[in-house]
Amino acid sequence: MEGNQHVSSDQDLKRGIAEWQVAFIGLGGVIGSCYFLGVGWDIEVMGPGVFWAFLLVGVIVFGLMISYAELLVNLPRSGSFIAYTNEFLGPTVSTGFGWAFWFNWVCYVPSEAIAVSSTLQAITGLTGTVTYVAFAIGTMMALTLINCFAVDIFAKIESGLAITKVIIIIIFIIVGLGIWVGFWGSPQGELTAYNITEGFKGAGINFNSEMNAFDNWFPHGILIISVMMVVVLVTMQGTEIVGLAAAESKNPEVAVPKACRSVVYRIVALYLAPLLLVILIYPTALADDATPIFAEVARDYGLTPFFYIFAAVVMVAAFSCGNTGFYGTVRAMYGLSTEGLAPKFLSRLSKNQAPRNAVFFTMAFMWVVLLTGLTANVTGHLSDIYGKLLSMSGFTGTLAWVGIIASQKRMRTRLKRNGYDPEKVLKAKVPRAMSWVPWFALVAQIICLIMLAFATPVENAYIHGMEAQGLEPDISVGDCGGGLAVFCVATSAIVIPMIVYWIQNKRGKVGHVVTLHGDEKTFEETFPPINK
Repeated sequence: MEGNQHVSSDQDLKRGIAEWQVAFIGLGGVIGSCYFLGVGWDIEVMGPGVFWAFLLVGVIVFGLMISYAELLVNLPRSGSFIAYTNEFLGPTVSTGFGWAFWFNWVCYVPSEAIAVSSTLQAITGLTGTVTYVAFAIGTMMALTLINCFAVDIFAKIESGLAITKVIIIIIFIIVGLGIWVGFWGSPQGELTAYNITEGFKGAGINFNSEMNAFDNWFPHGILIISVMMVVVLVTMQGTEIVGLAAAESKNPEVAVPKACRSVVYRIVALYLAPLLLVILIYPTALADDATPIFAEVARDYGLTPFFYIFAAVVMVAAFSCGNTGFYGTVRAMYGLSTEGLAPKFLSRLSKNQAPRNAVFFTMAFMWVVLLTGLTANVTGHLSDIYGKLLSMSGFTGTLAWVGIIASQKRMRTRLKRNGYDPEKVLKAKVPRAMSWVPWFALVAQIICLIMLAFATPVENAYIHGMEAQGLEPDISVGDCGGGLAVFCVATSAIVIPMIVYWIQNKRGKVGHVVTLHGDEKTFEETFPPINK
């Protein structure tokens, strides 16, 4: 914005991440426990319509990534998306979006520790309260130690974990495809009540030929899906980590556009293909978030060794995603501080060029969330802590995506105002034929955020409708994980920092600073008005 104070920083983050690691770090942030545990919850609540929900979010992610790549290539910044929201949307809005992103991972990382704990209990059979708490705390301690080291150590660990997750998903695709065509797997346990054939399964498990297509795909109604969309969004959150990693990659101009494109393609292959297979071979009524859905499928088809493999991968996924989230939110806080939107001490770097103060600050709040949640859960004051944390994380994390797309749109507006044709001057630009996708993604995300507040009324309407027909509801109030309380808490994480910044700005305690690193330039320096 005109009148910005921009400064050059003599402290830059260490560039210790290789190009191939950037792509896998992006995938690491995406494929977390929510993919394995959360997808089971999504299937339980949404039914087969979960496929269309994930397809919709896939389009949103595509709009996000082509917008982000355009920003990163044409106006490189080391401060992640916060640098763009600060420059194009203003410091007050950027403060809200930046702190919301930080809050997103402060909620999400503890949820991953809880996911690891739940999975360890299922595998070991140690289901007591003491082991539940001990497993969660132990996981959080491991995440804390890893993120105290330099970024190149983080990159090696995370890229290895990400590769492991991709391999396991490919294995499930092979196993699921074999079950569907009838090569292996014999229905056992609860599956025997569904009269599932031994050979080719077709589409008969979840699709009744006597019902119309809409009722088959959406047995709980379309509104249930609309209020659950935030949870589907959080399942794919982490793609923006590619941009955060770009500041520390060795060749960001090449690595970032390539990673942005590849993440989209891999999400389609790694999310939609396994999800469709689950719908074709497993009754959605049996799905839940107590056990990983892929592990449930293997167990109920008698493929016990794969049950343990698919259950164990949840620990890898949760640990990996929590690790990536820890990295991402620390870099976001570093970006906030360098832009003057958070306390200055959080942008100080250690001798090995790591944002150590931001690490300790973020770590402290994650521990508070984890210990508070565990205490409330164990004492009975809060049920389904995993779902509640995911809903709050999904709401606040989605705002980062909104901010990225809005910044890209604002950049194009300012280009035209300065006399440039975006289609001629921009590199790695959003294709003209795809210009509608970012707009669609922006509007769709805002609708999803608003719908979270209506989760409880929608659930009540569904339950009353089922009971009026003399039928047993498939879900209960709270299954969607949202509600007005979650909406209000998540909203406060955005609004309160904005109010604090506005007050401090009025008192003259803060200024609008755009911090530049290395060869970075402001928008006006990069694209000066050509009519002057």
